[in-house]
Amino acid sequence: MRGFRTDMGADAAEEEQFGPYLVYERLGVGGMATVHRALERGMEGFERVVALKRLLPHLASDASFIKAFVREAKLASQLNHNNIVHIFELGRVGSHYFISMEYIDGRDIRRILRQARKVSGPPPIHVTVGILLQLCDALDYAHHKMDEDGQPLGLVHRDVSPSNVLVTSTGAVKVIDFGIAKAQGAQRTQTGRVKGKLAYMAPEALAGRELDARSDQFAAGVIAHELLTARPLFASKNEYQTLLNVQRAEVAPPSTYNPQCPLELDAIVLRALARDPDDRFTDAAELRTELHALRKQYNLASTQHDVATWIDWAFGFDAPAHPTEDAAVDPSRPSRPVPAA
Repeated sequence: MRGFRTDMGADAAEEEQFGPYLVYERLGVGGMATVHRALERGMEGFERVVALKRLLPHLASDASFIKAFVREAKLASQLNHNNIVHIFELGRVGSHYFISMEYIDGRDIRRILRQARKVSGPPPIHVTVGILLQLCDALDYAHHKMDEDGQPLGLVHRDVSPSNVLVTSTGAVKVIDFGIAKAQGAQRTQTGRVKGKLAYMAPEALAGRELDARSDQFAAGVIAHELLTARPLFASKNEYQTLLNVQRAEVAPPSTYNPQCPLELDAIVLRALARDPDDRFTDAAELRTELHALRKQYNLASTQHDVATWIDWAFGFDAPAHPTEDAAVDPSRPSRPVPAA
């Protein structure tokens, strides 16, 4: 489910009163639910803009979908971290279930990459490192989350991808859509379908093997590679070819396409993208530690402010039509001067 953003081609809609919410703009629609921007109104003039997720009308009375919807809300509500979208409420108006959550004023990585291809090639290294550090923070927190009894949940997101990683207007990273996340050992989905987006799935996911936190790490590695090169890593117009690309996991170092990428960063990304999970980092915390060391070694300014400044620059002027998704980009020749690191 994509949503929660202000610039993703949201659909204008007639205002609708839904319980305490004034629903006025559709942000996204998926196979199970829609997400709208809504204004929550309460006592004494209280108001708050939220993202309101509701089951699709034809599923509103389906017990299995209601169960999955409620499970999503309960699971996501346990996650309280600055880099993960917050859940405010699970409720029901009449027979219609809803989830009220944090509304994000920002853009997803997919859109940021698209704009980067138009204006400059890959984002500067310090911007990419700043985004990746926050993504690691979110994943490390979720992966080590404990249940009420103090036991690890063993949570795996299973759909870490550019459309599920947002960057706010202040440069904060927000991971969304923990709706298909799963605790290790939980029952398999009834359909047995592979969950997630093919181009960002780990090889073991496509093989139907048990997943753990290192599978999310692989997806983060794909995002890192694409940020560093401004080109798709595994994605192809042919879905079967995408699947083969992931299964083979043959990855050229990012510096092959971006000469600004340090060799040490090449090594970090390639390790996260190792075909065998045992060859990857132990967890997102270890990956984060390596990124911190790189930042210190190269004196990279990679704060939220730095991230926001570059994104504002990238979206601050009209750009020519972007090349095809898999067109080569020369990152050493930006079309406009970029903000200094």
